[in-house]
Amino acid sequence: MQNRVKLPCGLTTGSGPAYNSRGTLVTCSDVFCDDEPTHVMEHLSWEGEVIRWGAYCEPYLIKRIAPAAEVEAALEYGVRRQGESFDTTRLPLSDKDWRYREFTDEERAEIEQIKAGELVETYISPGDFEWREPDNENEGGTN
Repeated sequence: MQNRVKLPCGLTTGSGPAYNSRGTLVTCSDVFCDDEPTHVMEHLSWEGEVIRWGAYCEPYLIKRIAPAAEVEAALEYGVRRQGESFDTTRLPLSDKDWRYREFTDEERAEIEQIKAGELVETYISPGDFEWREPDNENEGGTN
């Protein structure tokens, strides 16, 4: 399992190397995934505002976001079976309200800086990290 960290650009993602099996510095925002993030999940609010949700790998997002008609049909099926054990929290997210896109150049460059050791995180409090350039050669860089 990994830690949740907000990147300087504001995206939430996972952080290593202490928290994941591959020893990578930036990992998918899903706490059970060690894949490299490549996409941003976005939520479309009722007001039409686009809210960036986090940095994820594409396979995670393909599993989580489904066509609206499929999600609505599964929910309708669940309502009909309400007397039985039917867990609607495990349904995928509707593409009417959720979507994903590849990183912008700025987001990708920032993650590359982190992986190259040009930006290092300093723990402040749970989920709160400060990003800065490394103080010395021993602190930055990955081998």
